[in-house]
Amino acid sequence: MAGIPVLSAISGALARLRSLWRGVRRRAQVEAEMREEFRHHIELRTEDLLRTGLSPAEARRRARIEFGSMATHRDAARAARGLRAFDQLRFSWLDVKLGLRMLVKHPGLTIVGCIALAIGIPVALAPLQLVHAINAPLPFDEGERIVGIEYWSGVDEVRPKLHDFERWRRELTSFEQLAAARPRSMNLVGEGGRVQVVRGAEMTASAFAVPRVKPLLGRVLLEADEARGATPVVVIGHALWRTYFGGDPGVVGRTLQLGRTRRTIVGVMPPGFLFPYRAEFWVPLQARAIDYEFGEGPSLWVFGRLRDGVSKKRAQAELTAVGRRIAADHPDERARLRTDLLPYAYAVTGLRANFQRAYPAYLMTLLLLGVACGNVGTLMLARAAARSTEIAVRNALGAGRGRIVMQFFIESLVLACLAAGVGLVLAELVARRFEFFTRSMPFWFDLGVGPFAVAVAGGLAVFSAVIAGLVPALRLTGKKVHHTLHHSGVGVAGLRFGAVATVLIIAETGLAVGCLSGVGMMGPGAFRAPSIGEGIAAAEYLTARLELPVDLPTRGAADSVAAGFSARFAEIQQELSRRLAAEPAVRAVAFASALPGMDHDRVRVEVEGVDAPADAPGGHTVRRAHVGPGFFSALEQPVLMGRGFDSRDLEASARPVIVNRSFVDQVLRGGSPIGRHIRCVHPPDEEPAPWHEIVGVVNDLGMNIVNPARGAGVYHLSAPGESRPVYLLVRLAGDPMAFVPRLRSILTRIDPAMQLDDPARLDEVFSDLRLEARFGSIVFMLVAAIAILLSAAGLYALMAFTVTGRTREIGIRVALGARRSNIAAVVARRALLQLGAGVALGAWLGAVVVRDMINDANLATYWPLALVTVAAVMAIIGLLACAPPTLRALRIQPVQALKQD
Repeated sequence: MAGIPVLSAISGALARLRSLWRGVRRRAQVEAEMREEFRHHIELRTEDLLRTGLSPAEARRRARIEFGSMATHRDAARAARGLRAFDQLRFSWLDVKLGLRMLVKHPGLTIVGCIALAIGIPVALAPLQLVHAINAPLPFDEGERIVGIEYWSGVDEVRPKLHDFERWRRELTSFEQLAAARPRSMNLVGEGGRVQVVRGAEMTASAFAVPRVKPLLGRVLLEADEARGATPVVVIGHALWRTYFGGDPGVVGRTLQLGRTRRTIVGVMPPGFLFPYRAEFWVPLQARAIDYEFGEGPSLWVFGRLRDGVSKKRAQAELTAVGRRIAADHPDERARLRTDLLPYAYAVTGLRANFQRAYPAYLMTLLLLGVACGNVGTLMLARAAARSTEIAVRNALGAGRGRIVMQFFIESLVLACLAAGVGLVLAELVARRFEFFTRSMPFWFDLGVGPFAVAVAGGLAVFSAVIAGLVPALRLTGKKVHHTLHHSGVGVAGLRFGAVATVLIIAETGLAVGCLSGVGMMGPGAFRAPSIGEGIAAAEYLTARLELPVDLPTRGAADSVAAGFSARFAEIQQELSRRLAAEPAVRAVAFASALPGMDHDRVRVEVEGVDAPADAPGGHTVRRAHVGPGFFSALEQPVLMGRGFDSRDLEASARPVIVNRSFVDQVLRGGSPIGRHIRCVHPPDEEPAPWHEIVGVVNDLGMNIVNPARGAGVYHLSAPGESRPVYLLVRLAGDPMAFVPRLRSILTRIDPAMQLDDPARLDEVFSDLRLEARFGSIVFMLVAAIAILLSAAGLYALMAFTVTGRTREIGIRVALGARRSNIAAVVARRALLQLGAGVALGAWLGAVVVRDMINDANLATYWPLALVTVAAVMAIIGLLACAPPTLRALRIQPVQALKQD
């Protein structure tokens, strides 16, 4: 029932806007009718004067003089039809000047409103900008006709397989070309032994006909290139051509080594062609469905170009029919899937499911903008209420309601446009500062501040002005202003802050408390800069991820391929360790599934003799890494208790584990860990995990950069080839990055297909990860700061409005002997109640949201401290917001208050 007043207020505002819009449309219709009627009368009178012998020009001039001006007849017609109020809704540059003057005259409202809307407008713009980029046509000839095909389970997208693609290519007639591709990255071995990991695509030859782009040199892939046993060929991109061959026009026919295969270059694509995603080279897709069981084989991007005259609706209908036939033939694999035709970007980015899951977040962005607009509207209503005497006088002098409403709307629009401009500048600065979020975006995406962003920001500014200016103005002028002037000395007795303002203030306070208490509940570690670990010279270590492309298993060969892959990966790791140990600059080598400073995987474990937490009966949440025997010695990390790993532990059926110091403190509560047994908690329908004995304790090595205070972790011993991903850690004498070419050369000699991805110094990896974590923290704290600012502004507006509207009452109370403490309590009671409700709501919100985000069973450890601290902060901020209006109320003299009546 509490929401009924809010809904009623919103409904009333919408009804008034609807009535105003109908009036504007009626006015436009009447204008057109009057213009036509005026023209008709002029023509009739001109014909009469022509019969008297006057020239056409003279007859038309006299007809206009006799009939009068259009403005005279228009005003008379409007008065007769009751449209004079809408006549005053005309735009005037004087209103803009007044709006700019009000911004200067009320700097507090300008600063608060501009900050609120400058954050709210870009936040609401971001999802719309991303959707625009997703739905934008590809930058090719008739790019809007290039579409993708995908299976949809109702929750997630399912990539098609070779059987699906070949069936669609045979039976679909709506497509001019249908193609398939899959992303590939390979080692490019260039001249002089240079090795670089490059991104490309394995595609059918028909994929080049989809964008209709001709090669710069040579040819594109042909169907003959897809045949088994065909000469290995490659088409390279313009960047590779310039980088590796210096733009040599005779490059066609030369060879290039990609992975283990030397391929003949048959073509060079023009600049900017990175289709289908961010490809730098293209090789033929030679896999065939006959080699795989149905539903097996590589996952594909399937896309095509619609035939001329074929609509997307017709193509979807045909695709649905074919999908039903496939489902009937293979009910176990396809019966629960829907075949969808969708924009190309969704087919290659996998963003469809993410968009569906992110709908609540999109709604939250609009809610944040609505809260910001509502609070700015509250401030403007408070300011306008103080001007109600001025409004009443203007009304008495002939200014209609429409003229006054338009002035308030223009004032708020000026503020919103200023805020939108500031917000766009901030958005551009943030996009440039955090470019790592857009590095992997498709090549045709444009997330910068362009015409679309400016147009949408302008629309959001108008929307903000309607909420923040038009709605309060309609409410303020809803009553007879001369009645307000007659019955109220200050002109606001008939106005009150309604349920909407109350809900806004409570929501803003709750949002601020929720964010702040959430950060506080993470513990002191949330406010401490995360570290890699004590005693680690991070600048001396080179790190990289090792990646070996997987050979796709054919019919009945899955087990043998998996076993062969693991064996080959183990051989490569062992050979790499041996060769690196012989290098003069190398001081230590280690392998691990995650390195210090990275955010390690979370698992739940049960510990022998230790009860599970009461609020997490499933077990203790800890971090986990799989490391090789020499991991801790390579990092020069001593074993604090017990012993380290050695190679003999690899032969044990249940290998021992090592825990860190936070595990001892947080899980064992300081108890002795050596000799205890732990195991991972598996779902009930799986076999129980084996028990592992704890044999040692080491220092904390940055297993949780988001919250170092929750860094309890376990290290499992891993043999070469057993875990993926695998990170290489090499300690070097000298600059680690100078060793990268040598390391690539060593890896290429061992296996040309082995890829060395993202080489970097350990401190640089940590800095990048910390930057991402800090970005999230900055956003979290920024939302809290905005909410605090808005809630403080709302409380201030409420108090100022209350003091202004109750001036006579306060004067009478003082005259009757009321104490100043009683006056302060009467004035601040409602604001303090709203503040208390917001604190309670925010405390609950912080507990729920942060627990769900962090998934930490011990999250509530700092609950009392966080709640008390945040409540105190918000109480201080609320009191500071309430103080100036309350002090003004206490200074009211009875005589002065009664003189205003």
